[in-house]
Amino acid sequence: MRIFVAGASGVIGRHLVPLLVAQGHEVTTLSRRAGESSSSVVGDVYDRDRLRELVAAARPDVVMHQLTDLGTRDFAANSRIRREGTRNLVDAALAAGVRRVISQSIAWAYEPGSTPADESTPLDVRSSAHPTFLNSPT
Repeated sequence: MRIFVAGASGVIGRHLVPLLVAQGHEVTTLSRRAGESSSSVVGDVYDRDRLRELVAAARPDVVMHQLTDLGTRDFAANSRIRREGTRNLVDAALAAGVRRVISQSIAWAYEPGSTPADESTPLDVRSSAHPTFLNSPT
């Protein structure tokens, strides 16, 4: 399968891409910098036209969205990449005729702890950051 991965140099992408390649997939990665790898194409998710060209040229069966901007804990920048970057990536996939987009998601809904949360971790219903419906009795 031909897979286009945006966000391949991030925390998840760095682990994901080698796994995809090991499974025999043809992987093209999007990078902001030249020389990341031989399968990288240079582009920016905020440049709609260039992104459309890159996705179309890769001819992927699947586009994988692993985009975040959390390295400096600039949550406004991360929100922007989630809104604008996602929109541009999905639009590029649609324009290229890609039928599947797989997107990473995140939720800050679990109680804090010293290990990663899993399905058995309770929700943090006392957090003021949660929507009011989680804090109100049912």
